Amino acid sequence: SSDGDVIEIEAGFDPFNGQNNQSIVITKSITIQGHVENRENEHIYTNTIDGIVVKDGATVTLQNICIQKNTDKSNAITVRMGSTVIAEDVYLINKSTTGTNYPIVYISGNSHVQLKNVTVGASKISDGKHRIYVENSELTIRNSWICAKVYLKHAQFLCHKSQLEYTDGCVLNGNEQSTIQLISSTLTGGKILSKEVYPCVHICDSKLTCQDCSINQPKFDMALLVLNSQMTLKGGQVDSVSLDHTTANINETLIRESFAIENGTQVTGNRFFILGRDNGKVNLYIAGRSNIQVCHIIFGQISNPNLKLERNVDIGKTALDYYQYNLNNGTFVVDQTNHYISADKQGQVSYFGKKPALDRLNEMIGISGVKSEINEFIAIAQMNKQRKEQGISSDAMTLHSLFLGNPGTGKTTVARILGEILFDKGIINDQKFVEVSRSDIVGRYIGETAIKTRKVLESALGGVLFIDEAYTLANGDEKDFGREAIDEILKFIEDHRADVVVIFAGYTDRMEKFLKMNEGLRSRIPNHFMFEDYTPQELIEIGWNDLKAKNYIVDKTAYTDLVMHNFNVSHDHSNGRWVRNLNERLIRKFAVRVAGQQGEDLSAIKQQDIDAAML
Repeated sequence: SSDGDVIEIEAGFDPFNGQNNQSIVITKSITIQGHVENRENEHIYTNTIDGIVVKDGATVTLQNICIQKNTDKSNAITVRMGSTVIAEDVYLINKSTTGTNYPIVYISGNSHVQLKNVTVGASKISDGKHRIYVENSELTIRNSWICAKVYLKHAQFLCHKSQLEYTDGCVLNGNEQSTIQLISSTLTGGKILSKEVYPCVHICDSKLTCQDCSINQPKFDMALLVLNSQMTLKGGQVDSVSLDHTTANINETLIRESFAIENGTQVTGNRFFILGRDNGKVNLYIAGRSNIQVCHIIFGQISNPNLKLERNVDIGKTALDYYQYNLNNGTFVVDQTNHYISADKQGQVSYFGKKPALDRLNEMIGISGVKSEINEFIAIAQMNKQRKEQGISSDAMTLHSLFLGNPGTGKTTVARILGEILFDKGIINDQKFVEVSRSDIVGRYIGETAIKTRKVLESALGGVLFIDEAYTLANGDEKDFGREAIDEILKFIEDHRADVVVIFAGYTDRMEKFLKMNEGLRSRIPNHFMFEDYTPQELIEIGWNDLKAKNYIVDKTAYTDLVMHNFNVSHDHSNGRWVRNLNERLIRKFAVRVAGQQGEDLSAIKQQDIDAAML
């Protein structure tokens, strides 16, 4: 044969019988046509080939043929070296019953395969390896029935109006920057073992578009598992969905059971449905600083709770509604005008985890000026980030800061919270907070300081470095190694302007000396936050909340009298630190009274304990 030839196989003739378990190697662009007969509504292939290998850039069209293997560790079709196979009305089967499955179709080396009206038969070897394997190549499946896994590695895949089934592992596994498009198709399968789980569809580091498809793996919580990928779901139905580090757009999709969203996942869309099941599982779980910007989420089955939400999650202005449903046929009930009918009951929302860092900052007692300035600081940083993402030119904002104030005014606490906020808003890359003082960065001999300082700075890359009592770097004479540490810090933050946030903290008057130590300090640290002393009333609230958090009970009026009395006669006005020390004194007096007393209430602080704690 020559390039362009058509080879027609006579009906009833089987090349299979003369191949002796050897696949035909094809390096020419040809068409091979067989014959199909319909007997009593059964499709009979009258020609069978024992495997083919297409290579060297050849294009081969197969029509009306069965390709069959009878041995394990063999491929029915191998396509490599930039070749193309177009299969129409073809049946692929491996009838081996023992051994190990090799891919029934193997595609590699920038090759292309199109399957139309193709059936891939199920394997009798249950090892989870019966698959179509595609690496650095392209696969298209149309109007076909595939009883095997489709495994993609840096591949492109289109599946249109087809059925994919596999109960020995994942039906579809997309990896390493694969691009997957599923249209009007049904995918059924997956497997659950005692130590391993195989979702129906598993997508990792890839891009998935799924339109009007059905993904079926009932009684499981991740029929569709998507990791570190981009996903679009439009219409269709999925038994369950689990998203992790993923950007997703979802519209008009019905999720039959449960939906889990974790680890910085972003979900947008107009509307989707969660029918739910009364199976003891949460219908919608959102955690890990994920961001949900969906206009409307509609629930059917009510569980307790229906929505479990970590407090650091942003769900925007998402509307949550509950509509009547028919669990028997898995649909929501509509009225005569084809509108959904509201349910009588509403599901519950359960919250867990710490409150968002910005909320915790704004709930702190006192330091109103600092809170206001930090809110502005965050808003500007966020706006600059958004402008950059939209391609709008803007000056890079310097985030390095001075925290000035007396002891106990919350400088370290606010610095930690600020680091969390910057991470939550995507302004810094890591939730990393490195706290150091002079002894951590200043050496004792020549050359040691630069090494110690650089090590600390590198450990904080991507996050926040907090230098407490920074003014101590300015101690000593001109030969003091603290000056060397400052020079090293300035050089580092200049070289890594967007990679680390450095916060210098200390007493207001002493920090002025620190700024004069190097003329570059003031210009490179433009953000100054002044922490005010707490008022006596604010100290009362701080101390009172501290006792409540430790499950102590005390009369607030009596406690107020204690704080006011001791504050007026004390020479130690170290703010929050002072009131925590006062609480420790009060608890010690309480402990002395109740120690060894049978039946004494170990939570209730009495007036005699208050009196004993008076100065």
